[in-house]
Amino acid sequence: MTHRLRDRLRLVARLLVVLATMMVCCDLRADERLPLQLQAQLIARLGTFDRNFRTRAGPAAQILVLRKAGNSDSGFAAAGLAKALADLNQVGGVPAKVDEAEFEGGPALAARCRAQKIAVVYFSVGLEQEMGRAADALAGVDVLTIGASAEYAEKGAVVGFGLEEARPKIVLNLRRARAQNVDFKAELLKLARIVE
Repeated sequence: MTHRLRDRLRLVARLLVVLATMMVCCDLRADERLPLQLQAQLIARLGTFDRNFRTRAGPAAQILVLRKAGNSDSGFAAAGLAKALADLNQVGGVPAKVDEAEFEGGPALAARCRAQKIAVVYFSVGLEQEMGRAADALAGVDVLTIGASAEYAEKGAVVGFGLEEARPKIVLNLRRARAQNVDFKAELLKLARIVE
């Protein structure tokens, strides 16, 4: 077994451990989202499965966590996820710098991603109805978009986190991934639910 294959198998094993921990340690019901700290752990690992992540991120991955203006649940969840990501200190094996902001529309987000070389954008709760327009604006922008629930992936985020039969599930939108220069390895595709 080659060193590279062994490293990939270790990454897959780590992701499976995180998913198993979520199933065993958390009382997850069908109407609940994944806990923020576990979402942060999955986000940190997702970068290792994206062939283009290190090039996109450069020496430090710029992570943008978005919240909906005037929505306290969205603000609370965004602050919690931003803190959890900052505590991890790395995403995809590179140092991470986390910023939090209000969502100001798709065109403004696309311009910010280009200007600041944002590697990952996370959409907090409350932005589900904005996701389609945001995704359209981000077509052609080199960025990994992640939503707080599976609904985000169904509406245009590259990744969403869901629950299926009370089990955590990564949901991937491969059409959006291609449009945003995200190229996931086969190991992740086998674990995820795919939407187009």
